[in-house]
Amino acid sequence: MADNEIKQDIDELERKIERLKHEYEKFFLGIINVEPLQLKNEVVRLIRKYATKQINNVMLNFKYKNLTSRFLLYQEYWNRNLRLIEEGKNPKEIIRYQAKTTATPSITKEEKVEKRADYKDLYQEYSNVLTKKGQNPPSEEAFIKKMEELKSSVKSKYGDNVETDFKIEETDKGVKIKTTVRKKSS
Repeated sequence: MADNEIKQDIDELERKIERLKHEYEKFFLGIINVEPLQLKNEVVRLIRKYATKQINNVMLNFKYKNLTSRFLLYQEYWNRNLRLIEEGKNPKEIIRYQAKTTATPSITKEEKVEKRADYKDLYQEYSNVLTKKGQNPPSEEAFIKKMEELKSSVKSKYGDNVETDFKIEETDKGVKIKTTVRKKSS
């Protein structure tokens, strides 16, 4: 066989291995539903084509063996992931599930009503002070939204083990909402 033909086959093998790697990643992430077996068989066919033949060019021989070992490593990784999926222990699915459950905590209607009641007195005090100063207070919805943003920024900065209290302070320049942060009592 000519070195030119071997070089073309080895370059094709390299491209197909990279494409196969990407296809398997898509498969494991759930982007595609079918394992890319046809492409895998094409790669195996190219590897077997030169498994029994002598490649005289040292550079091409090295590249072929390097690609073969890379494919075998990928194949081990893919087989391990397939086995984990069959056992229901796919690590990517577990991470995705944990991210969904922690990222979107469900808030019940009772909790929303409770939050509104917590902020209602604070809003009354805030709007009274602003009215006394001759300023227009924001809507109650906007105030509650702002308080929730403040509370979430405090939680992101200090973690979930803190409690926040808000207090209205009248200053020379206007009205301040003072935030007090303390550790939750166990």
